[in-house]
Amino acid sequence: MKTPIRVGAHIEGVHWVAEYTAATHAIRVFREGREFETIAAPRALLGEEDEAGSASDEASRAEDAAVLAVLRQYVAEHDAAE
Repeated sequence: MKTPIRVGAHIEGVHWVAEYTAATHAIRVFREGREFETIAAPRALLGEEDEAGSASDEASRAEDAAVLAVLRQYVAEHDAAE
């Protein structure tokens, strides 16, 4: 089983982290170290790379970037709703 992909970013002065788990195809979102919400990952989040199981550094960076993009979009939508 693949380990979860975990990425974080400071957005508008708040530390956000996203943790993607392939087994559940869900992303757990953390805000300031506390679990904030669990969201369904987009269907095409990792595409064929997820099934290929590639362990290259380039594939890992692409996976991290994909999860970080979802996190940034989530935060933008969340902040707009507030």
